[in-house]
Amino acid sequence: MSRNTHARRRPGRRSAVAAGLVLAVGLGVSTQVAAQAAAPAKASAKASAASRSINGFNGDVVTQVADFYGAYIDAKDDPAGPDGALSKALRAHYLTPAFAKQLAAWEKKNGADGVLRAQNVPARWTVSEGGNGLEVVVALTYGGGESPTTTTNLVVKLDPVDGITGIRSTNTAPAKASAAVRSVSGRTGESVTQVADFYGAYVDAKDAPRGPDAALSKALRAHYLTPVFAKQLAAWEKKNGADGVLRAQNVPVEWTVSEGRTSREIDVTHTFGGGEAPTVTTHLVVKLEPVSGDITAIRTTTTR
Repeated sequence: MSRNTHARRRPGRRSAVAAGLVLAVGLGVSTQVAAQAAAPAKASAKASAASRSINGFNGDVVTQVADFYGAYIDAKDDPAGPDGALSKALRAHYLTPAFAKQLAAWEKKNGADGVLRAQNVPARWTVSEGGNGLEVVVALTYGGGESPTTTTNLVVKLDPVDGITGIRSTNTAPAKASAAVRSVSGRTGESVTQVADFYGAYVDAKDAPRGPDAALSKALRAHYLTPVFAKQLAAWEKKNGADGVLRAQNVPVEWTVSEGRTSREIDVTHTFGGGEAPTVTTHLVVKLEPVSGDITAIRTTTTR
């Protein structure tokens, strides 16, 4: 994902929570307050040219739409079959009720998925800034390999608080990534993309303007975590009094997901605070199951 301006934000609760509530703790390790001073957010998020990396900003409309589309594609493209519970929870969270009804009517008429405007799932996708602060352009690329490649361009319209109010097809392709255009790109089935989809949508669920969305949080954990690890995480949370996915009591303002030391380990960096609050950064390693790609462990680390 290219990263630049992220000034266009929706209202949120994150700024009211002190960064001192962050807990940097590992599974089975006693609670400790993160004490290290963080480097500036931009410096902490940098990755080498050879490392695949995706950044997100809490409340940024491009990030929000990328979270939705990424997790929605994961739900539709699950190896075990489409995850209807997650698809439903995502639509309930990100779409306004009025638009959700319009979309259902469109799908009944056209026999295709209204979010993707297709009957299958894309191989790649890009979400970019649109013509104004409340419109985002989504490019969905289908095919590849021996199949011909086709791209569908959509304009997603948002309400600052309520979510997505419209999705329409357009002939206008997203502007090329530049210092003036913020953009997020994902690859269907790729480990870095999937972990970024999970963390992005999870933060959105935890920091919803009208309060935490427990249904979406539950659906995301059920989809991305192995059942065994989900039980371990619940036990950890009961013992430590913090969210086991985020390893904190509040939500980050910024995060970076990048390739780890092995193909089955992904690095996640969370930045908390900012503004008048001190900035604190935590580093996590997310371990994936080799076959399914589901998350089998999350641990804190001081190594980057």
